[in-house]
Amino acid sequence: MTGIVYQDDSFRIIKTNRDYVLRNRKGRYKNHGHFKKLTTCYLLIGLMNRQQVPDNKYLRESVLRISTDSDYIERVNNKIDKERDKTHYINVNKGVK
Repeated sequence: MTGIVYQDDSFRIIKTNRDYVLRNRKGRYKNHGHFKKLTTCYLLIGLMNRQQVPDNKYLRESVLRISTDSDYIERVNNKIDKERDKTHYINVNKGVK
């Protein structure tokens, strides 16, 4: 069964047979995402309304796909670049006696 679960000026959540589709109403067709849980859709709407950059990599990619605000997208991309440039420490002696 399909139908609209939530709708406001900017976003629409549609229930499909398999998942939920979060669509940005101010954007084009490409500004949508598919999610398994309804709570994830509400979480993303809250993050985008408050202009918060998510810590989770999956949520950041979803925000980039759905959002149309260029300043917000730039801030998310900056966080992705900072994380990519971070050097990771690997303990080579871990578990060795």
